[in-house]
This record gives sequence, C-alpha cells and structure tokens, in this order.
Amino acid sequence: MTLPQNAPNLIETMRAEQGVVPLLDWHMARLQASATALGYARPNAALLARVQTEAEALGDIDAGAHRLRLLWSADGTATLTAAALPALAPDPQVQWASTTLDSNAPLLRHKTTHRPWYAADTEWLTAHPDVFDLLYLNEREELCEGTRSNVYVEIDGAWLTPAVASGCLPGVQRGALMAEGRVKEATITPALLERATRLRLSNALRGWFDVRLT
Repeated sequence: MTLPQNAPNLIETMRAEQGVVPLLDWHMARLQASATALGYARPNAALLARVQTEAEALGDIDAGAHRLRLLWSADGTATLTAAALPALAPDPQVQWASTTLDSNAPLLRHKTTHRPWYAADTEWLTAHPDVFDLLYLNEREELCEGTRSNVYVEIDGAWLTPAVASGCLPGVQRGALMAEGRVKEATITPALLERATRLRLSNALRGWFDVRLT
C-alpha cells in the first residue's frame, strides 16, 4: 500500500470511565493490526500502561465519562489528549450522505488522520448538531458506515452490519458486538435496506444505540 505523503497518524478514540477504558483490549488489537499492515512501529506494553495510567487519572479527576484520544505516528510517537464527554442527545438522528465511498480505498479499513472522503461532511455535521451522523453507500449501493460510527439494520429480528469489504472501518464496538454474537456481518443491499425495521449506530465513545433516519 502506498501511503499519502507525510504518513498519517493512526487514531484510537476511547471512552474512559471510572478509571478504565472498557474496550481497551479491542483498541490495542486494532492499533496493532493497523501498525503491522501499514509498516508502522508496533505498539508495546509501555503504551498500554500509559493509556491505563491516563484513564486512572481521569477517574480521579471526575467520575464522568471522558474522550481519550490516542495518536500513533509511523515512528511510534504517541500523543494522548482527553476531554469530558457530553451526554448523547436524546433521539439521535441520521441522514444519508450525498457522496459515495470507494470500497477499494485501502485506508478505509484503518482509522487514521487521513480522511479526505469525510472532510466536507464532517464540516457539515459541525454546523448541524441536531444530526448525529451521515451514512454512506459505496459505488455498488451497498451500505457502508457513517463518518463517526458503524451502522446496523434489524432484519427479521436479527441485527446485521456491513461487511468490511463494502468499505467500512472495523470499529472496536462493532468487533465486541460480533464476538458476543449480537450482530452478524453481511452485504447490505438496497433490497435488504427496504426490509429493515430498526436502525442503530455504534462507536467506542457511545456504545450501541438506536437512531432515527430523517
């Protein structure tokens, strides 16, 4: 894979609460996999300990949830920042994005600071705080993901999430839900979408929650 000039940082955006990161093992596993695939320095035990120490410190400061953001550079430099995480607004809404994703774009499979396909929509979301996320289809009209979340549809009582091959990031909350057997991966076509009775999103900050398409 040819990386963009000035290789992007890998990102892990984690929820820290009561001194711990609940999905920390999943975050570290994804970071390790992306670093290996992209030829970056590989995370080590020292990084894990640093994240745990930061989470513990946040627990001492405030009992509420925090957004803990890790940037990992190609040479193995780690940057950690934290901020209080506001509560999720009631009745979160989503809309369709006006652009499509290219399922063959290799960096879609990795969470990095190189996200040109989301730039305009991220700016739009900032100006429209009543919309939680925008959802994408790919060039084959298969459901992919949102700018900040994985997406799920309920069909015949079962929850399905788009296959990675459709062009989506394998989110850590998504991985945990699949490992628990609560969600199955599928290619979600327009025909399947018409049969969906409920819609949910997930990410590591917010968990797994219902949304309304407007």
